[in-house]
Amino acid sequence: MSAIWGCIEFDKEKCSVNTMASEYQRKCKLDSITEIQFENALMGMGQQIINDEDVYEKMPYIVDDGKTSIVADCIIDDRELLMDELQVEVGEDERKTIPNGRLICLAYEKWHYDFVKHIKGIFSIAIYSSDEKKLFICTDRTSSRCLYYYKGEKSCVFSTLISPIKKLYPNIPQNEMYLKDFLLIPGLMPNISSNETPWENVFMIEAGCSVTITENSVSVNRYWEPVKYDLPYDIDILKEKFLDVYGRAVERATRTNAGVAIALSGGFDSASVAALAAPKLARQGKNLISYTYVPHYDMSKYYDSRQLTDESEDVKEIAKMYPNIETNFVDNDGKSFWVYIDEMLDIMEIPFKAFVNLPQLLEIYRAANDKGCKIFLNGQTGNTSVSYGSIDDAVYELCRKKMYFSAFKYFNNFCKISGLSRKESFLIELKRIIGIQKAYGNLWGNGGKQHTGSLSKQPELTREAISPFVNPELLEDYSFADRNKSETVLRGNFAIDLQEQREKKIFFLPAFSYIGAMETKLGLYTGIVIRDSTRDSDVLEFCLSYPFEYYSYEGIPRYLIRGFMQELLPRCILYPVIKTGIQSADWILRLRNIKDEIKKEILQELKNESVGNYLNVNEISDNLEKKFDFSFEDEEYYMQLFIVYLFVRYRLLQN
Repeated sequence: MSAIWGCIEFDKEKCSVNTMASEYQRKCKLDSITEIQFENALMGMGQQIINDEDVYEKMPYIVDDGKTSIVADCIIDDRELLMDELQVEVGEDERKTIPNGRLICLAYEKWHYDFVKHIKGIFSIAIYSSDEKKLFICTDRTSSRCLYYYKGEKSCVFSTLISPIKKLYPNIPQNEMYLKDFLLIPGLMPNISSNETPWENVFMIEAGCSVTITENSVSVNRYWEPVKYDLPYDIDILKEKFLDVYGRAVERATRTNAGVAIALSGGFDSASVAALAAPKLARQGKNLISYTYVPHYDMSKYYDSRQLTDESEDVKEIAKMYPNIETNFVDNDGKSFWVYIDEMLDIMEIPFKAFVNLPQLLEIYRAANDKGCKIFLNGQTGNTSVSYGSIDDAVYELCRKKMYFSAFKYFNNFCKISGLSRKESFLIELKRIIGIQKAYGNLWGNGGKQHTGSLSKQPELTREAISPFVNPELLEDYSFADRNKSETVLRGNFAIDLQEQREKKIFFLPAFSYIGAMETKLGLYTGIVIRDSTRDSDVLEFCLSYPFEYYSYEGIPRYLIRGFMQELLPRCILYPVIKTGIQSADWILRLRNIKDEIKKEILQELKNESVGNYLNVNEISDNLEKKFDFSFEDEEYYMQLFIVYLFVRYRLLQN
């Protein structure tokens, strides 16, 4: 695994840039760094040794009779299958020593730029042809390894991190529309664009895409997106298929010559990954090192019994089923996110909204690396793949298909297993269905296969919809509809997915770009590789193809886990149905002993003259004077306050 970078100066015989390594030396935990001058290009990589074959890596490579240089940040999955396809005729022991970069060279020599269609894994790759004066760059199917690029007038640069690009081109202006997206769009996603960054014309490569750059052109090509294939409606066959696909994805993710760790909670995603990973590691004589973040303070008086603030007991039950899970329960000594803000902004390189959880992950990743782990598992995107499934979605879809008896049966069973009053719940569900029909128009046509209503009815943002701490004048030249290229759905009164919306959500490019960048950068910073089996391309295609209403089969929500994995997980994880895990539940309490310091710092930052262009400074100042006691009743207020503070802090650190 690596970080990669390079610079091409099209109008010169030799590249004048000698190195781009300084930011990688400063910000990354690498085993080695190599740079070469290749004709009018600089090509570089910084390596993390994750598997035995990495010891033999010799990137950057020179191939194609000395006309082409290749550098790659990669873990290739299904290596044996790829070597068979490439007809690599060496013994089994020698195959184990062929590094991933060399396999990419062989694939390029066989298929040229189509090689990317033949490889699986997590990767970003750059190929520069001095003969064609062409740079080809790509990232994997879900952009699990980020890669940025910037095209100048006579040059271009690519890099795993943004900061080396900024050091080469310090006068690149800020991308004002990206900054407006961050401030105006509700929710915790910091971006709505899947390829833009906070800097003008500094772009990310989207999931499943390649970019070709010459002196006078930049072209983007989509080489992969998930394919929907036919699956039977036989639930037993579906179970066998799911466990096979998911199990192989987890097995691929655990491959390393060192330890494997996981962020484990009582939730479906991390628990299901652990249940599949632990037996595979046990057969290798390895433990699965788990880390569970627990509250520093007693939270019982703040939440009801259905809201779990401490999931350690559930984790212990998982460990009983799989004795090679080595549990670690951490509370970060009660420290808050506040002390990590500048460090996290330096790592992430963008303003972000998940300010509560990211510092916790940073400390867990550090601890895992200190314990000798090189692979860290998570289930970051499981809610849109393996643990997807709402009873409301299933009932509505069955009604659209005019399968009313099945809809009744599903909902009746849901009420039974959830302990809900069927009479009251049926009335609520009926009102929800009527509301959706009014909101979207007629969606029940031709058995649900066609409809006359519109799924794209998304109003423009209003002053009421944005944070009160944001300057509403930002809306004057801002169009959510124009910016919303990936068709993000802002949650309305009727939180339900239609099948058409679901198919877009499973391959949601802005989320892939953000999560991939976050995992790449945190992994490089702490010396590990983060892998998410719930985002494996085979898993995504299975979930896209799985019968929509079967996600709540027979009225049991999130059936892929709750139904198909019931023998593999303790019952306390699967039931009760109506149960919510509250991560970082005590985040507000952790701030109380430094609230005067926080208030002083925020007020100081608001004095910066440029802040008023973006924020409602008077509203923030007035609120700081009226309420700053960190009460849970005002949790949403504090979330919005710290999001705009992070924005201000990000901008000041960039200047």
